Amino acid sequence: MATCDRSTPAPAVPAADALHHLKDLLQHDPAFANDLRSTDSTEAAARLAAEHGVEVTPAALWRNRGTLVGSGVPTWRG
Repeated sequence: MATCDRSTPAPAVPAADALHHLKDLLQHDPAFANDLRSTDSTEAAARLAAEHGVEVTPAALWRNRGTLVGSGVPTWRG
């Protein structure tokens, strides 16, 4: 008889999918885009994204900081 191992976490959404969803949000929700621009760290940005249903790590945000907005300008200073 097979058993269900409930200790196994659900599969994580790939970072690329989360970033794609985040880019869509930025394009279609001006209030969210303004809020994201006003964050002072990738940690704050990750929390804001999570509040909008996008689970993305601060590290993924940092790696993609120059591609989140169409201008190519980094979102957070290094």
